[in-house]
Amino acid sequence: MRLKWKIGLLAGAAVLALGGATIVSATQDADWLKTRLADAVESSTGRHLTIGQLHVWILPFPWVEAKDVKLSSVAEDGVNMLDIRQVRARLALLPLFSHRIAFEDVSLISPQVQLRRLADGRADWHFTPQEHLSNGAGGSASSGKMHWNLTVSDLLLTQAQVGWRDAVHHRSGAFEVTEGKIKGLSGTAPDFDVKLRKGAGQLALTGQTGPLLPMSAQLPMQLRLSLTVNGHPAGLAHIDGSITDPQGQKAYALQIGGSVAQLRDLNVFFPHANLPDGRNVSVDMAVGGQGAQPAPQSLHVRAENVDVGAWVPQTALTRIVIDTARPTDPVTAQIDGQVGAQMLSLRGTVGTMQQLALPEHVAQEIVPVDLTLTQGESSIHGTGTLSAGASALDVHGQLAHVVPGGDLPAANGLKVDGHVVVTNTAALVRHHAVPDVLRGASGAVDVQAQSVNWQGVTWAHVSTHATLQNSRLTLDPVQAEGNGFQQAGRLVYDVSGAAPQIELAAHPVFLPLPVVERWLGLSSSLSGTVQLVGAVSTQGETPEDRRNSLAGHLGVSVVDGSVSGAVIRTLLGPQVPVKGKMPVRCFGTHMQFAQGNANIDMLGLETPFLVLHGHGTVGLGSQALDMHLSPRVLLGGASASSDVAVTGTFANPQPRMDPAYEGRYGISIGGNDGEGDSCPAMLSAAREGGVGPDAPQKKAGKEGKVMNMLRGLGLFQ
Repeated sequence: MRLKWKIGLLAGAAVLALGGATIVSATQDADWLKTRLADAVESSTGRHLTIGQLHVWILPFPWVEAKDVKLSSVAEDGVNMLDIRQVRARLALLPLFSHRIAFEDVSLISPQVQLRRLADGRADWHFTPQEHLSNGAGGSASSGKMHWNLTVSDLLLTQAQVGWRDAVHHRSGAFEVTEGKIKGLSGTAPDFDVKLRKGAGQLALTGQTGPLLPMSAQLPMQLRLSLTVNGHPAGLAHIDGSITDPQGQKAYALQIGGSVAQLRDLNVFFPHANLPDGRNVSVDMAVGGQGAQPAPQSLHVRAENVDVGAWVPQTALTRIVIDTARPTDPVTAQIDGQVGAQMLSLRGTVGTMQQLALPEHVAQEIVPVDLTLTQGESSIHGTGTLSAGASALDVHGQLAHVVPGGDLPAANGLKVDGHVVVTNTAALVRHHAVPDVLRGASGAVDVQAQSVNWQGVTWAHVSTHATLQNSRLTLDPVQAEGNGFQQAGRLVYDVSGAAPQIELAAHPVFLPLPVVERWLGLSSSLSGTVQLVGAVSTQGETPEDRRNSLAGHLGVSVVDGSVSGAVIRTLLGPQVPVKGKMPVRCFGTHMQFAQGNANIDMLGLETPFLVLHGHGTVGLGSQALDMHLSPRVLLGGASASSDVAVTGTFANPQPRMDPAYEGRYGISIGGNDGEGDSCPAMLSAAREGGVGPDAPQKKAGKEGKVMNMLRGLGLFQ
């Protein structure tokens, strides 16, 4: 037995020596190996491999070095899927006897990967082996080529650049593989250790899969992903399970999950996502289904303190819970949040996972919606249907308190009852500015509130009927009680034409003065409650367009308010010694808007020291002034007055003495300042003959301040 073993060993050595000499001769011919490598790659992928330079060394061990290696893309349009500056690998000799090229310890230095999905759906990561294109194994043999197999055991990537561009979904991106190690690539359990970098973020992928070269019919995987940002741990993720028939029908049985401490950290990897602040975000899901699109089977989402203020102003979600255990179960949502100073909760269901999973399915699916917005014991309930196409929602209910905070009004006992339809939900989700909402929705809603408070002004029994039809929003009537009077108004916002159109009517309406000044783009000069009477309309995309196209008539009045000294100095001159706020018994003006001007037919103001009447024109766009005023300074039981013309602009007013009709300049001193009361007539004109609050009783002025006023007007030196 020992002799037979020795004879066999000597025979094997002889064969190996003879074969080895042949292999050495063959591998030194680089073109020979180049051709076989290209054939092997094309056979297994259907793509063309080109190699610029190829060198083979036998000593001290067989190894190969290739430069300028390129693999064509699916389009074959000159853009390569893979460009590698340099490849180094150990070459196993014995597999060459069986027409197999086996590489060990392969190093890819500075590879450039471009992954593309073309507009016709073809993708660079979908390979079509040549044997799949032929009618059978005999097809390759008939071509005259001998089939060579290619295997790779261990793979090392250094400084790889990966980019992708999806022409179907219009997405693109890039990242860097700083280091990638794959051990046992041709074995039954390849082991991965890959580090990806994008900006200040780094992903580390570790774990194992089933056989990849060749891929087995059952591909198990156990992968872990860790995220770091600026060197600090930021999140974890995992994929466990298997894919059956990964090269064919693909049946999925996967468990996928992950968590991040700060949601905004993901912006490092998805810079265009603009993800908001959010803490402790976790997602766990089971994935099943078959074919090219996996289907979620269960879903569990958790998140805390998510700031959605970019989409809904002054809004933050303190807690988010989304659950569904099976594809056919309803997706339940529990969301607690804060809108301004108001704590609210949203509970309900939105369809099933089966309905929501596939984008093309949602476009055809009508998903039922049942959501309730709660606040303590009160709630607003919404039911209806949702789809990527048309959606419809019925809303009904009441909230005890609505306090959005900031400059927005607060309401008590708010009731809502109505129906809303959206014609294209998917488009409205992508573009949801106010004009987009008005163009994409329709419906009618009745709104009531027991009381509303806005910056110190309170209304009771507030109600309105809102209709949205053909891109036209109408609130008519808007009714309320406040300041001891019944109020009514009307608002129309129409975006059906080339430029938005706005119509406003007040009969009358009381508003906080700061709000009106902010709407008009004016600095804060008057304080108190303003009473508006009239009707105006305008159109345009910008504030300048809306000012220049303003038309209609408007009366404005204020009683028991105050005016800033800056306004008095604008009208009467910079030397008027008024600082801070001056009390106002009454203020009233009535104006007509046309051709970019406000034609003021009446302007009146009464303070403890000054009574002013006038008229004129103000350019709404240019702010040009052409005012003619008659200020009268109250001096004890007498008064002093003169006519003043104000030209220039709001930013640079130019007051001067205004001549009388006979062309003379003059100052009138004397008269009894207590004779009559100018406020009733002034307020009646400003209110277009309507009713309103009376001005408070007159108060005695101080002599010293009056004399300072006269000197500031230039009446005394």
